[in-house]
Parts: sequence; C-alpha cells; structure tokens
Amino acid sequence: MTTASSTNLQGEALFRQGRFQEAATSLLDDYRSGKKTFAVITLLIQSLRALGQHREMADFLAKALMESSLTVHEQAALYYQLGQSLFQAKDLVQAKQAFWQAHRLNPNHPGLAEKLKAIGQKESRPQHRYSQLISKGDLAEQQLAELTLSAKENNEDLDQLLLREAKISKQALGESLATFYEVPFVDFDPNIDAPFELLEKRKLDPEYLKRSGWTPLAVDGNTITVLMANPFDHARLDEIRFIFGTSRIEPKVALISDIHGFIELFYRRLGSEELMELGDSVEARIDEEVEPHLDMETGVTDSEVVRLVNALLVEAWRRNASDIHIEPDPRNRFCSVRFRIDGSCHEFRKIRAGMAKPLISRIKIMAHLNIAERRLPQDGKIKMRLPELGKIVEFRVAILPTIENHEDVVLRLLASGKPLPLEKLGMSDDNLAKFKNAVYKPYGLIVVVGPTGSGKTTSLHSAISYINTSERKIWTAEDPVEITQEGLRQVQINPKIGLDFATTLRSFLRADPDVIMIGEMRDAETAHIGVQASLTGHLVFSTLHTNSAPETITRLLDMDLDPFNFADSLLCVVAQRLIKTLCTQCKEAYRPAKQEVDDLQKEFGAGFDQYIPMSRDISLYRAKGCGQCNQGYRGRIGVHELMASSTRIKNLIKRRGHTEEIRDQAVADGMLTLKQDALLKVLQGVTDMSQVRSVSGW
Repeated sequence: MTTASSTNLQGEALFRQGRFQEAATSLLDDYRSGKKTFAVITLLIQSLRALGQHREMADFLAKALMESSLTVHEQAALYYQLGQSLFQAKDLVQAKQAFWQAHRLNPNHPGLAEKLKAIGQKESRPQHRYSQLISKGDLAEQQLAELTLSAKENNEDLDQLLLREAKISKQALGESLATFYEVPFVDFDPNIDAPFELLEKRKLDPEYLKRSGWTPLAVDGNTITVLMANPFDHARLDEIRFIFGTSRIEPKVALISDIHGFIELFYRRLGSEELMELGDSVEARIDEEVEPHLDMETGVTDSEVVRLVNALLVEAWRRNASDIHIEPDPRNRFCSVRFRIDGSCHEFRKIRAGMAKPLISRIKIMAHLNIAERRLPQDGKIKMRLPELGKIVEFRVAILPTIENHEDVVLRLLASGKPLPLEKLGMSDDNLAKFKNAVYKPYGLIVVVGPTGSGKTTSLHSAISYINTSERKIWTAEDPVEITQEGLRQVQINPKIGLDFATTLRSFLRADPDVIMIGEMRDAETAHIGVQASLTGHLVFSTLHTNSAPETITRLLDMDLDPFNFADSLLCVVAQRLIKTLCTQCKEAYRPAKQEVDDLQKEFGAGFDQYIPMSRDISLYRAKGCGQCNQGYRGRIGVHELMASSTRIKNLIKRRGHTEEIRDQAVADGMLTLKQDALLKVLQGVTDMSQVRSVSGW
C-alpha cells in the first residue's frame, strides 16, 4: 500500500505531531489545490478519523473516489479505512458495506477477512435496547410492541412504562442497555459529586441538557465522562466534543429520567454552592465589623445581605418549599436554615450566628415590620418580584422572640395561581361524586376540617371554582387570602381594626351573596351566623380544626348551636390530611407477604376484600429514591373522610348523639374513614404504609 512517508506535505508533519485538526485543514487545502493523490487522501481521512468525524470522512471519501485517479488496490485500501472508522463508530451496516466494497476490489487486502468475520460476530449482538430483556424472558415481544405504541400515543417515556407496567427491574433494564450500547450503565446516585467545573466553565443551560438527553458526569485528566440516553447518537457526541473542545469523551448510558435527575441535582447543588459562597462573603464582612452596618431608613446597605436573603427566597421557591425556618441557636456559632418540603423539614444549610441579626433585620424591612422590636412577636407579608424567577412571589412572615435576645423567623410561601380542579384533590370516585352533589346545592353548610397545613383552603377554593360562574355572587372572608380567583370578592380579615370573621359575615349578608366562604369558624358567634346564613338561601363554606368528620358535629354542637337548625343546614363534612406520594419515576413494585396483606385487612376493617382480587395476589410499592425526588417521595395528595348529611345523621344531630354513634351511622351510610381512604391509596400504589402511619399514628 502506498504511504505518505515519501511526500513533503506539511499536513504529514502536523499529523505525526498529533495536531489532527490543523493536519486536516492543511491536507484539505492540498487536495483542493489539485494534489488528489492517494497519500493526501489517506492522511486526510486518518486525520478526520482521529478527530472522530466519521461522517465527514465518509462524505469526503465518496467524493475523492469519484474525483481521483486511483488504482484498484488504492481504492480498496480507502474503503477498508472507511470500514474501520464506521466499525469503530458502531455503524455496522455502513461498515459492512465498506468492507465488502474493499473485498470486491481486492479480496486479499491485509486484515480484510478478519474484519468481515468480526463484523459478522458483531451482527449477532442485540438488535435493540431491550433485546436482552426478551432473550431472558423478562419481556415478551408483543408486550414491548404494545408499550411502544402506548408510549408514542401518550407521549410517555418507554423506559418508565417498562418499569411500571411490565414490572421490569431497573437493574435488568440497565444491563440490557449496557449490553446494547457496549458502555457501562449508570444508576442515579444522589451522593455523587457534581461536576461544578464543567457546568460553570461552559455555562451549560440545564434546559438544553434535558432536551438533548445528556449531562457531564466527571472529568479525569483530559477525559470527560458524559451520561447519555443514546450513546449511539454520533451527532450529539460530535456536539459534546465541540462544547468541551476535546475528542476524549467517554460516554455512559443512563435512563433519561435519571439524566434529568442528575441535571436537577447538579444545578441545585450549584445554586447552593453559589449561595454558600455568598453567605461566606457576608460572614467575612461581618467578622471585620463590630456590628453589621444597617441604615435604619433605607434598609441594609450591605448589598450582599440583600442578595443572600433574595437567594434564600429563590432557592426555597425552586425546591417547592412551603416554609423557610431561620433559627439562631445561642448555644453555638450557627444559625440553622431549614425548608419544609412536602410536609417535612429539611436542613438547607447552617450559617454563622453572627449573620442572624442582619438577615432577620433585612426580612423585617421587606415585611414592613419594626426592626428595633425584639421582645414581641410580629407578623407581616413580603410581596416582591424576583428577577431570577421572573415572577412576583408572596411570603407570610412570622417573627417570634426566643431566649438570649434572639428571634426566630418563619416565612410561608403563599400559594398563587389558579385553584386546583376538584378532580386533582385526590378524592375517591365515590367521595368526589358526593362532594360535587353537595357543592351544587343552592343552599346549606359545607365544612372542611383538619389540622393546620392539611389543605383545607385548597379544597374550599377548588369547590368554589367548580361553581364560580357569572350568575353567582361569591364573597370570601379569609385570613390570609392565599389563593385568588377571578369573579370572587375576597376580604382580608384584620382583627387589629375589628374586622373579624363575625363582623365580615354580617356585612356579607347585606351584600346580596349567593355563596359565602368563611375562612374558619373560630368562635360561636361566627358559627351561629354561618348556620343562619345557610338556612336563608345561601351556600356557606367554612373550615374547622378537628380530627374527623364525626368529631366536627360534636365540636359545633359544643359551640351552643341549635341542633335542629344545624341538622337542617348541614350538607356534608369533609375531614382531610395530606400524605406524601411515592415518586412515579422510581417507586418499586413488590409482592407483599401474606402477613402484610392480613395486617392491611385488619387495619382496613370490613369491606377490604372488595378492593383486592380473590387470589389476594397484589402488588404494593415502596420508596427508592432517584434524581426526580432524592428520597422516594414527590408531592402530596389528600386523603379524605366525607360524611354526607343523611336523614339518620340529621336525627342524631337533633338529639345530640355521641361522636361514636355518629361515626357508626356514617360508616353504615357508606363513609370511608380517613384510615381506609389512606389504605386504598396504598393498594393503588400512590403511597406506602410508612407515610400512612406518619400522618396518623395508625
């Protein structure tokens, strides 16, 4: 075979120095200037191959074979080199064609027979990503075809359908992908180090990474490891090489959901890292001063403190936190910052105790509170536009004095936007039908009960949204107004000036209402007026802090309500809790032991068998943890106990029946208790027993 060693080409020298890009440019100039020799062509395609530019190499070679006067053996040698490059790029179909072209021109070309044999062996490799699952009997061809069609029609991730519907384990799926792509499979690991250097230097947009289905994972010397949903995507690999300016890219395969999880994890940590650096900067300035420099008229002049507070608010919103807790501890040098997410507090970070006062002073200024007052509790509200989010956010602020002249701050992120549709509350079909029936009544009383933070306000606004039409006049009295709706006339309660629930409710009755919502029946006077309003042609909604629907009857009767008026007005009582839901991306199915099913039946009570097959062969789910959730749970859903006001319930109210009597009658009327509704959600794979017990103690 002719070589380029006898030429005096500049490109040859560059090639031998490993400067492949410069070599390719120089050799292409030589070729265009008329030097269309075998030596130039060979070196050029070898340079392109070294750069990983297999497509450019194939395109150039096709052109060169037509334009150049080469011998048959030289043509065979070029086809052989093309085949090698395509084989390396795992394009087996095109590689095989190139090798057969070389064989047609020169059957005795060195190494050709071995390559054809190797490619024949390669062709026995898996045909697609899921071949190994089929060959091992974990998945049937027909089932794969059906799930593939379902994924396309519903725009779902096929991998997730296989995990969820076909009950394929993630390990088995990962092994199948690794076998097909011939690269290692990487499962999600929440403890992995984030590649901050790669993310920051290249200014990679997380949305671009998600759309493209890849993320950098690590750097080792000059080699960069990337995770890809499709490591055979050579165009994407070329793009990645261009972004990082190196051809030393080592791809590994992962599920697209895990890639998204890694991206969210990395950028969440990147944000936290920036926040910590900002905090350290502020701490350093505080250490240099005896007292932080605050201007009492204009607020904190130290812009870094302002940025730190804003960064905390942004990070809480991004993490979907409901509350921020700032807790100075006089026993050490730290101030704890915790976020409440999905009902549980999680420590976000610790800052030096010396930062607490300027931090809290800034929050007081933003909430229009007295920054000099440290002896009394204070309440306020922050409403501001955060440029990082591109939206206006609201926080309710509560400041409480603690020992050693410290103060704790709790900021609650106020919900905004549209109310949830009734169908999204998590009610069972039977409860939803009963609730809609009550909501559609022209008059009567509907009470939603539960502890603080159980979603009562959300449920009331969903119900009102269901009947919010231009034909109805709807008044609401709330403290605070957390959700706004077009068409509602909403009043913010202000006890400091005498505007309490009872006063506002009396005013509503003179303002031509059809529907009235009272944020809470806090006292007997409000309860009396609410019942009277519901008996005079108005639909009244309210809430109460009780633990169950039957207990609510006893509690309201204890407020000295007339039992006959109360019985006539009541439409239904809904008791509810919020319970964490299993992450749909990573929850694991398992077959419960007989004892576990028996325990479920014992907890549920009568009627359990109608919700499970006669064989008792059921699947339950448990938490695992992935990039979407980190802990195995993501979001919360309501569990409900709806007691409709039947004739027998009304009679019990009129004779002031005991709570136990009312509960027994409600169950006889078809009421599912809170515990039973929660257990049904366990059977449906929505949550697990640990969460059921955590909110109820059952």
